[in-house]
Amino acid sequence: MISGCLMGIMLAVIAAFAVAYLKFTSLDKAVKTAWLRLDGRLKDRAQYISPVALQAANMPDIQRPFVYHLQALKDECQHSTAIARRAAYETEVTQKFKTVFSAARKYPQLQQDEHFLKLQTAVTRAQARLKKAKTRYNSAVQQYNTLTSTIPLNLLAQALEFPKHEYFSLEK
Repeated sequence: MISGCLMGIMLAVIAAFAVAYLKFTSLDKAVKTAWLRLDGRLKDRAQYISPVALQAANMPDIQRPFVYHLQALKDECQHSTAIARRAAYETEVTQKFKTVFSAARKYPQLQQDEHFLKLQTAVTRAQARLKKAKTRYNSAVQQYNTLTSTIPLNLLAQALEFPKHEYFSLEK
């Protein structure tokens, strides 16, 4: 009778361990999938850096070092592997886009240029898609990190080497 109880307890512990492991792996996969989507959206937006820099070069209010730095940020974004560093570069790109589009308001001829308006619309759409992808990624990270920091699952997460994931933020 006692051996039957012990066997039942052991099976329950093994089942709980298996369920926790499956939950960790599924949430970890969700974070990685969300990161791939976010990375794709960041790359989509990066294609607009050169055209925006070209438009900025034609504006007297914007100096050449600004344009060169915007172009250099494209490479920095693409080669950065650390999430926090990538977020910092991407935040700079966002700020520079805002600067260019704010400066463009001073030029009525630019506001009527069909090419510039299409570029501005495309960048705005890319930013909106990026924001959605960032929200999905951070939501997946929050679910995963909550699970890995809940007692007693945190001990299991450490034993199975499930590290916490970093959030991605585009704010200064």
